[in-house]
Amino acid sequence: MSEQDNPEISRRNNVIGIWFSSLLLLSVATCVLIPHLPTKGVCYFRDIWFLRSLWYQNLTVFDQFKQLWHSNSEQCVFFATRSMLSLYFANIACITAQISRAEGKRPAWRGWPWMAIITVLLIGKQIFFDGFDDQSQGYYSSMTYRTYDSINSLILKSVYRMVLFYALLTFWLLIAIDRRRNRVHGDREA
Repeated sequence: MSEQDNPEISRRNNVIGIWFSSLLLLSVATCVLIPHLPTKGVCYFRDIWFLRSLWYQNLTVFDQFKQLWHSNSEQCVFFATRSMLSLYFANIACITAQISRAEGKRPAWRGWPWMAIITVLLIGKQIFFDGFDDQSQGYYSSMTYRTYDSINSLILKSVYRMVLFYALLTFWLLIAIDRRRNRVHGDREA
């Protein structure tokens, strides 16, 4: 039976399509609506640690960002938009990993140690070394946060980091689900 004739695969593809469409719609709505919401409500994402930490890089740039030229409402929009987008991406990563997993026992993927090294290097750089850098040169400089960037530019540069982070998270969730399933199915067969 081909993939097109399998109702389970067709249903999964439809659900994944709906979730990704929802992500796109919510992301656009968030970026458009948050600047128009009352500043007091939006500033909760900057002022309350838990809401600010919905995107981990908010914690690393918080002290630097307070000293920049952006207004109070722009700072609040920056933190609120990044936190909300991160929340959407996290939900999509978990849902995608759960829905897209294939049934049955599959052989273990042997490339995961290299992917672990890549993940640690990329995410480690984002956690410990990603901040505002006006002296950056080369290709990467277009994705570097700069002190003179507008709020929209900073948010766009954040989306790149979120996509990378949550793509890696989805990958690792799929590996964990497969390893658990293989272990459970292996126990039943023994």
